[in-house]
Formats: sequence, C-alpha cells, structure tokens
Amino acid sequence: MRQEPMEPLARGSLAKLLQKVMVERGLDLAQYRSRYVERRLALRLNALGIHTYSQYAAYLDRNPDEYHALVDALTVNVTQFFRDAQVFDLFRSEVVPTILARKVERHQRVVRVWSAGCATGEEPYSLAMSLLDGIARTGIDSVVPTVIGTDLDRKAIATAKRAEYRLQQLEQIPHSDVLRYVDVGRETFTMKQQVRDMVRLRYLNLFEDSPIHGVDVIFCRNVFIYFNKTDQERLVRVFEESLMRGGYLVLGRSERLTSDVAAAFEVVDGLQRIYRKPVRLQRD
Repeated sequence: MRQEPMEPLARGSLAKLLQKVMVERGLDLAQYRSRYVERRLALRLNALGIHTYSQYAAYLDRNPDEYHALVDALTVNVTQFFRDAQVFDLFRSEVVPTILARKVERHQRVVRVWSAGCATGEEPYSLAMSLLDGIARTGIDSVVPTVIGTDLDRKAIATAKRAEYRLQQLEQIPHSDVLRYVDVGRETFTMKQQVRDMVRLRYLNLFEDSPIHGVDVIFCRNVFIYFNKTDQERLVRVFEESLMRGGYLVLGRSERLTSDVAAAFEVVDGLQRIYRKPVRLQRD
C-alpha cells in the first residue's frame, strides 16, 4: 500500500519545536532557512523512526543527548584546505601584504584573522600557513599573527584542535606549504607546531555570544546559506563592528552582501566575494 508523505503532519508543530530548542538550549533554529531546517530535521526523524515534530520534542525530553545530534545534523561540515584556491591566492598575494604593510606603517604588531564557521579546522590552518608565507615573503617579521577559529559544532572544534588529517587531504595543500608546515606520517599528517601555535579554536554562537573585536580579516564562507536574509544582514553588521578600519570580509562564492548592508563595505574582488571596511569614515 502506498504511504502518504509525512512531511505535512510533521510541519504542523515545527514552530513549537523551534521554540523549545531555543528556550532549552539557546539555539535559535529560526535563524536558519525553514526548508533547510526541515531537510536536516528529517534526517534525525528518519534515523529515530519518528514521524512528527511533536514526537521528536518528546524524544528530546527523554534523551537530552539528542540535542548534540541535532546540532551535528544542522551544521554540515563540508570543508577542505584552501577551498576555492583563487580566494586563497588573492588572500596570500594581495590581502596579507597589504595588512602587514599597514601594521608597519601604524607601528602595530598584532594581526588577527577570524575564521567564523571553521568546522574541522582546514580553513584556519590554511589561513595560518598563508600568513606565515606572507611574513616570509615580505620580511615583515615584527608582527604577532593569530588565527581564531570558531564554530557552533563542539565535535568539529575538538577535531580541529587535534590538527590531524587524512593523507588524501595533502593534495589540497600547495607542495611548498606541505614541505614547510606539515609533518607527514604513515597514515595521517599533522600541522607543525609553528602553525598550531598561531591558531586558537573555540565554540562560538555567532548570534548569541560576544563577537571577536579588533580583527583584520574575517573569513565567513559558506555559512550564510544557513540563515535567512534578515539574519545575514544582522551578522554582517556584527562583522562590521568586529573589523578594524581597512579590514577585510571574505564570503563564500555563492554568497553576497545584500543591498541594505553592502554600502558599509568596498568591493575588493566581486567574483571572489572579498570586501573591505573603508579606511576612513564614510560621509553622507
């Protein structure tokens, strides 16, 4: 016998489920696009043999650890080293030298890069290698560089802190960087201590926790897909406040600034979604 689809039945109590998760765990799933939430929740319902959101809410009451599985289902960590090579080429060849030169000009030492939504660490370690390469190329070694990686997924953060990856991922890293910054083992490789010492990794909810301030560059790539337009704009305003004047914001290739917040930034490379906070205050 043909079964009727269960999605309409489940959808009826979605708002109550989202409110429950918000109240009990402080996770505002309403920030995510509704269709995305429905698709990801369906994975958990199917895995548990549950047919409605109200049944799932009751299951959460009986099994609080399910909240961790729910976060894992929502935060899909598709990442790799130097993802979208052209973006990192521009970062290495143009953004890093510009930042370093500005630090020298201003007699400043601290360089701070924020990887917002760092998943299992490939992006922040890619940024660290790029910074080290830029310092070596320019000879500007008076700076103290730090890459801060944050994510909502605690399990991903734990993986990132180990800094150990499958050998197959070596092909994602430029050969020159492998020679300088990677220790290769028989089955895995790890980032050298010089790279690990640059990277700070921690849990952070972009909408609930205090943002990182005094940042020179923010990479927030392929994160906006989880949020609706209003919350995307809210997040961009958070980033604007976090960035130093002249600081850079880098989004994913499929993401762009909406017209309501685009005026706060200069376009560095529209194709690669690289923007800059103006060095000087804009006048009306």
